Amino acid sequence: MKWVFTIIGAAAFLLYLLAVGTLQHGDPDKAHLRWATDPNPARIIQTGLFTGGRDDVEMSVEAGAMEKLLVQCATGTGPDIIDIYSVQQMAGYVQAGLLMDLTPYAGAMGFGPSSTYPSLRDGLFVENKQYRFPCNVAVNAVIYNRDIFDDHGIPYPEPDWTYEDFIEIGKRFKEPGKSGISHLPVAHYAASVMFNDLFAGIGGRYYRDGGLQSDLDSPEAIRTMELYRDMIHVHGVIPTPEIATSMSAQGGWGSGGITWFSNERAAMILIGRWYLVMLHNYPGIADKIGAVPLPRYQDQPSRGYIDCRGAGINAQTEHKDEALAFLQYLARPAYNEQIIKDGDSLPPNPAYAQSGDMLSNKIKPDADFHQVFLDAAARARPMDISPFIDAMQAQRWLEERISRVENNPDIDVPELMRDLAREINLRIRRNLERNRYLQRMFEDVTGTPYTADGSLIDSAAGSASPADP
Repeated sequence: MKWVFTIIGAAAFLLYLLAVGTLQHGDPDKAHLRWATDPNPARIIQTGLFTGGRDDVEMSVEAGAMEKLLVQCATGTGPDIIDIYSVQQMAGYVQAGLLMDLTPYAGAMGFGPSSTYPSLRDGLFVENKQYRFPCNVAVNAVIYNRDIFDDHGIPYPEPDWTYEDFIEIGKRFKEPGKSGISHLPVAHYAASVMFNDLFAGIGGRYYRDGGLQSDLDSPEAIRTMELYRDMIHVHGVIPTPEIATSMSAQGGWGSGGITWFSNERAAMILIGRWYLVMLHNYPGIADKIGAVPLPRYQDQPSRGYIDCRGAGINAQTEHKDEALAFLQYLARPAYNEQIIKDGDSLPPNPAYAQSGDMLSNKIKPDADFHQVFLDAAARARPMDISPFIDAMQAQRWLEERISRVENNPDIDVPELMRDLAREINLRIRRNLERNRYLQRMFEDVTGTPYTADGSLIDSAAGSASPADP
């Protein structure tokens, strides 16, 4: 019987994509914009708000992976507008030649860096050129279930709490509460997201020396991975992969942890305001949840990473003016007010989100809840990347090391991180050897002519370079 529902669900999803993909398509007197984004039904409302006041453009939504986009754009059939979900992905698209440089247009048309959160501004750029503007802005806090805290007799978290507080509070949920039920301390749904927020909170950076060397062998990186390991294997506040597998039968990226929290099996979850868009599936929980900033690390402030689902423009689009107008629309009232109404993270333009009151909506009218995410956005910073390496490849290598730590409590974390840095540094060196454009960039960064022996890279880093295997 299960396979019947699976087929029905898949068929419904395909019909939805077909309907959206053909929406308003075919008027020869209108430019037809294609937007590569996710299949959220809210996109129909958002495109309608853009096209509703115009008689020169129509718009459709397409779902597509990066590989599909690369093929389409290489053959001249790519979508006009491309959603970009991370700094790393943006860098990959730029290196592949997919994206148009928005810098000459953005400021004059009102979607430049001054029209979004100051902490996010660097996350819109690659090599000092702007390539995207946010559709929504993501920054994490801790959302917690008040009823579960009350059941265990635990006071709600204070805004200035530390990771030591977080761990000690989390341990208490493993004992039965007044209801006789024990709960998961933390609903864990994305390991790399938690690592990144921990790393930002400790004050770490991914690269140094203008991106010529990985900084993932730094004391901050090692402490981050050790803290993550201990929260799993020593303190038990994050479930091990074995526990997560035994609890989750539904599969899918992130579905396990988010579902555990939503079904009130876990006390806390580290997540963005976008969690609110899921609450229609879980009636009643909205009244039970509160939000508090991420814990801080020792004497550091509470701080995580900020990123966005941002729209870029296909470098080969035939509808440049209309695509630019769509990015302009993303910074204007109608779109931002719709994001606030849906609860889909933070609106791209902070002019419409100056306080928690301005973010309050029917889903969660509590202004204090929303204020937590605004305050987090003010303190956060974007992830740093290197122009000398494919950012997505480096991220995959990091995620592989995180997976090793999750599955092996006895792993040598310092050596693990040094090995990761060596792998990244070796790829940077090989990329430099093969790419004259990167060699010119090296010369801009160091002020010194590039030499193939790599000695300048080594001296810039102040350490020995990785040896070839």
